[in-house]
Amino acid sequence: MKKTFILFSIFLITFQSVRSQVKSDSLAVNLSELQVNANRNKLYSEMGRVLTVIDKAEITRAAVQSIDQLLDYVTGLDIRQRGTNGTQADISVRGGSFDQVLVLLNGINITDPQTGHFNLDIPLNLSDVSRVEILEGSSARVLGPNAFSGAINIVTGDDKKHALNAELTGGSYNYFAQSVSGSLGSDRFHTFASISHKSSSGYISNTDFDLSSAYLQSTFITKNAGKFNLQLAAQLKAFGASGFYSLAFPRQYENSKTFLTALNWTMNKGKFEYTAQAYWRQHHDRFELDFTKPAAWNYHLTDVLGGKASVAYLSKLGKTTLGIDMRNEHIFSNVLGTKIDSMRAPMETNGFFTHEANRLLSTGYVDQTLNLNRWYLSLGVASTYTSSYGLNTFGGFDVAYSLNDHVRVFADANTAVRLPTFTDLYYIGPQHTANPDLKPEHSQTLEAGTKILQSSWKLDVVGYYRMAQNVIDWVKPTPTAVWNSENLTSINALGTDISAEYYFQHCFVHKIGLSYSYLQLDKSASTFISKYALDYLKHKVVMTVDHSVWRSLSVSWKVAYLDRAGTYDANKVYGAPSIIQNFTPYFMLDGRISWIQKKFDVYADVNNILNASYADYGGLTQPGTNVNVGIRLKLN
Repeated sequence: MKKTFILFSIFLITFQSVRSQVKSDSLAVNLSELQVNANRNKLYSEMGRVLTVIDKAEITRAAVQSIDQLLDYVTGLDIRQRGTNGTQADISVRGGSFDQVLVLLNGINITDPQTGHFNLDIPLNLSDVSRVEILEGSSARVLGPNAFSGAINIVTGDDKKHALNAELTGGSYNYFAQSVSGSLGSDRFHTFASISHKSSSGYISNTDFDLSSAYLQSTFITKNAGKFNLQLAAQLKAFGASGFYSLAFPRQYENSKTFLTALNWTMNKGKFEYTAQAYWRQHHDRFELDFTKPAAWNYHLTDVLGGKASVAYLSKLGKTTLGIDMRNEHIFSNVLGTKIDSMRAPMETNGFFTHEANRLLSTGYVDQTLNLNRWYLSLGVASTYTSSYGLNTFGGFDVAYSLNDHVRVFADANTAVRLPTFTDLYYIGPQHTANPDLKPEHSQTLEAGTKILQSSWKLDVVGYYRMAQNVIDWVKPTPTAVWNSENLTSINALGTDISAEYYFQHCFVHKIGLSYSYLQLDKSASTFISKYALDYLKHKVVMTVDHSVWRSLSVSWKVAYLDRAGTYDANKVYGAPSIIQNFTPYFMLDGRISWIQKKFDVYADVNNILNASYADYGGLTQPGTNVNVGIRLKLN
């Protein structure tokens, strides 16, 4: 922790020394401007909570090649990578599990009911992303069940009417990536499309990957019938998964295919606002515990068909929203679900399905927001019914007060529910056994903080306390036992997130950012060995610096300190007793140098400059120092 405080002190000294050089009219933005756009095209209102937004400019500067790497910059997020460049990673928000985060693509819920391991199987390239919105804390009353610890919305598209872009990247471990995207249209009709591919031979044996994506988004604005938005997407992914899910199996391999079709509609009529969406997501997965033994491979086909509709009314009492959300989740598998007559798995040579499971989630919700002078209030309630778990009701409120145009304080209290995944309920393997009697998880979260937005700097401070019951984890009572999915009695999370940014004028340094997250879980693992729920990021410090070098040449730096609580099983021999070890804190330093021109950009990334030895999952070592070089053509 001494190194952490040294970093913090350096930032404060820099902050104070240059503050006097900055004119007060730079970046003149105040909190009142957020009130105008708080509810338009955003994941959640920014008024009573902190909504973190990573915009296109920040994405372009970051030394990253995938969405999961980008999210690792955010306060309160724990992105646990098993491979590189978007191969496979899990999202944890404020110590929650990877199954407790809701992921959306342009407002469409693409969360996978089989397992949260697939939530980042997002069928597009990082260059297609225009911004990312992150809401930390429960948002179930607005976004529905499974927005337990947070939600992330990926927003795509090119605002330009006519554009054509191409990107080529190559680097360490025979990494090679190509993408082409373009947009065409007018004020009323606009289409954005992209196609991309990337591959690598892997940083260690059996970590190679091959990934292809295609994406299309069309927007049509009518005169009297509202706005329509269509999305079509596909992704093909194959990767070596050496020790990804168990160190005792170094010859794991995974092959997945993701398809998405979605249609959004919005219309404003007087004081009424109507929205509706319909979507279908299909995910194929072939998991090979040992790629030399096809008889033991697992086959899964998950289909999610959903629809959502709402109507909002603006009155003197604020904005009143009523909505319904229907979502059917179905899986065919040879291990997950209840037994059925054998049927051949599509797009597989030797695969057969022998099990299936299905559930229908029906959700209704009501939400009320009100702006009254300096006060903002939002409260709502939602109920979800499933035949297996009956009626689950959750809700809460957000309240905020503006001390002036630059400072706001807020507090909120919200409850949430998360249904077990199909893997939680049914998975049985050499080292795992399932529990079909699992109950839904429940939580109550209290949060308070302040947001300060000045002309040249901003500060967000949040403290929270989450009480969770029936938390699902994979546990075992002794080192020689198999893992079993169980509802833990309760896990309470106490934490804080602090994020600050300072913007410079007339200085070669453009921006400095510093964030710190602290988390403490109070449930001890003394009576069992925990696989996921008690393994969390206790301290996370991230410092970013953007500065010029010469004319169009600039550099972005990221230095991070990460200290993970909990233990992991370092045993690499199947059937042998567990070898329990603690995680070791480590520093990470990444950098991108960019030469930005009107028609093209050239960049070079160096990741893990300090060549730190680290693992997001115990024993699964991540790459040392690696380099990527790319060129981006802007032919518009």
